[in-house]
Amino acid sequence: MILTLKELADYLRVHERTILRMLKAGQLQGVKIGGQWRFNGSQIDQVFFPEKPVTSPDAVLLSDLTANRPPSPLSRLVKEDRILLDLTATDATGALHELSEPFAQKTLLLDIQDMRNRLESREKLLSTGIGRGIAIPHPRDPIPTLREPAVIIIGRSTKGIPFKAIDGKPVHLFFMLCCQNIELHLHFMGTLAKLLQEPEFVEACRTAKTPAEITRHLMETEARQLLKNVPPAVSL
Repeated sequence: MILTLKELADYLRVHERTILRMLKAGQLQGVKIGGQWRFNGSQIDQVFFPEKPVTSPDAVLLSDLTANRPPSPLSRLVKEDRILLDLTATDATGALHELSEPFAQKTLLLDIQDMRNRLESREKLLSTGIGRGIAIPHPRDPIPTLREPAVIIIGRSTKGIPFKAIDGKPVHLFFMLCCQNIELHLHFMGTLAKLLQEPEFVEACRTAKTPAEITRHLMETEARQLLKNVPPAVSL
């Protein structure tokens, strides 16, 4: 299970400032996505309750997820028939239903209503609208019965949809992510967060006329990011 900062503080019965101090001291590990901390509940149990038996397949240390991890381009997940450029929804519930429709059309899930309930529950907990007209809706927990390891649906609303985003502004771009397990979820959430820091890519998503354009810009942006991380050649 993925926990927010408040949920972890409540779980451990400490103040949120205590969690932040533990993070700074290296006593805890977390992933910051869209300006909000996320924690692996199973890892927390291993740290604070080592006597507790671990039976969940999601019981993986966050350090294991981020260290020596082979790169997995987000572009491998994106398919043109899962890019919706003209969302018609006028509210958050309608947007989640419209974005999840490809899951039903492509039989990616047996129970689409359960998926929608999970998405709505996640938004009630804390909006996934990260500001700048962007939202990353996702279920609170991974869905093991998903027919593919990970699925992303990209949606765009020209008018914008009220989504209780952190900056209070309507959301125009949606990146819905659903994964089979927590390892993939954390990896692709981190990859997506990094991608959405690229102004050129965000603007391309806003103005693209076809799904193919978004796919092309995504691949180009990932290629640029990859080249930034390649160490310079050493002259002999």
